[in-house]
Amino acid sequence: MTIELNKQDVLKVRMDAVTLQLLEQARSYVELDRSKFIRQSIREKAAVIISEHEKTHFNPDDWQMFFSMLDNPPEPTERMKKAVLSYKRIIATE
Repeated sequence: MTIELNKQDVLKVRMDAVTLQLLEQARSYVELDRSKFIRQSIREKAAVIISEHEKTHFNPDDWQMFFSMLDNPPEPTERMKKAVLSYKRIIATE
């Protein structure tokens, strides 16, 4: 997803006194102005949330099957063998 923004785009945020105090105290430690601190904090939190939601989560049965297949991989199919040959041809011509 791409969002086009202009430099004039502004985000207005209402916050209570406790939150504002925490923001000011934290940003003073890292010596960033308020705007840069808020942008950096949003990016960091957004990255954590996105990462968590894009992870693959396995239940115990899934884990068991995953490790079992690592220990005892199935024989490659004809389609897999053809794909490897095709890949090797592509790599060899580069």
